[in-house]
Parts: sequence; structure tokens; C-alpha cells
Amino acid sequence: EYNVPIDAFAGFSINAHRNGANNPNAMFQEAIDLDTYVKAPVIATPINIMDSSPICDGAAALILAPTEYVKEFTTSHHRGAVQILASASANDTLAVHDRRDPLFLEAAYVSSQKAYQQANVTPADIDLFELHDAFTIMSALSLEATGFARRGEGWRMAHEEQIGINGKLPLSTMGGLKSRGHPVGATGVYQVAEVVQQLTESAGANQVRNARIGMAQNIGGSGATIITHILGT
Repeated sequence: EYNVPIDAFAGFSINAHRNGANNPNAMFQEAIDLDTYVKAPVIATPINIMDSSPICDGAAALILAPTEYVKEFTTSHHRGAVQILASASANDTLAVHDRRDPLFLEAAYVSSQKAYQQANVTPADIDLFELHDAFTIMSALSLEATGFARRGEGWRMAHEEQIGINGKLPLSTMGGLKSRGHPVGATGVYQVAEVVQQLTESAGANQVRNARIGMAQNIGGSGATIITHILGT
């Protein structure tokens, strides 16, 4: 429909692996280049293995606490804390072929709009985005549905290198599902924990400069359920 080149999504995978190379918790701690992507074995045309995230073991945890306690904790332990500015969910049909448009993540759009309203922010205020890059095309579709790119042009943000650590909108800053790995049930918590790392300046070599507001979006059932969180300092 949009005449997108077959290797248009390579930039998402390259970016994820570049970031994962600096993450000691990543499953794949090795950068890749375009040649590696192009030569990767095909899983199901046109998707190759470098378009796909690896299912893996993993565990992640968060501590949720009242504001009063957090203030005392951070002062006495010299640890950073962030605030949940928004948390919103939305649903769509489980079967992709039953949707009005299979190339639009309606639940991502609805949940992100709810979250923006709750947090009183716009896409321009987001300093980094941990999206659900189970497959590279999902990164592009998520960017389009959440208001960062026009329809059919989400891939350009990766192609034009706007999604790196120092880019316009850093994505998958610790490797994302593609490089860090996809532990399924733990994935959503991983994403939020990684946003917290960024906002508390604990991301090491992958630190996004001056990160103050971060967004995480987790997807279930190929877009049947999508939850968007916005965190801030």
C-alpha cells in the first residue's frame, strides 16, 4: 500500500542491537550492520530472523510506593525515583483480519491518546520511547499510531537514524525486545524498568541526555491489547 522497500525496517534492528551491545542484561550483546540484516535467514517472506525478537528467559521487578515514602527512601538511600504520569490501556479485535485497517494499531492510538491526556503532554514532550519491537514492522506501526510519524512513514525514522540514543526520539535504548530479548510475561516490566533507568540517569553507556519524560508501550495479541505508560521525573 505504501511502496515501502523490503529492507526499510533494517534500521530498527540495527539500532536495537547497537544499544543491546552495551547492556549487560541483553541476550544479544553484539552490534549488527545492514549487510548482516540483508543476509539473515528468512522466517516467512518478507520477515527475516533480524526482524524478529528472540523469546527468552528473564525477570524484572519494580517497586511501587506512595509519594511520601518514596521521598524518604530516595533521600536516605540516594536512589532515584520517578513518577507515573499516565497509565492507559485499549483493546482491538484479536484477529487482525477483523480490523478496519490491519496496518493501523488502533489500540496503540487509543491508549497513547489517553496517556497523553492523563499526563498533559504531547508526543513532542517524550524524550524516549520503549516500544514493543517484537517484529521490526511493529516499531514502525507503533510510531505511526502514537503520533510520532505519519501513516506509512514510521520506517523513515529508523532509516534516517532519528531513533538512536542521541536521536530525535531514542527507541529501544537498552536493546528492546530484539536485542535484550523478549521474556514475554516480564517484557512489559522490563520496558518500564528501562525507562526508570533512563530517567534516573542509571543507563550507563546508553544514557539519553536530559531525559525527563519517557514512554513505554506493551502489546499483547498482535495489537489486541496495548498498554501505554508515561513516566516523569
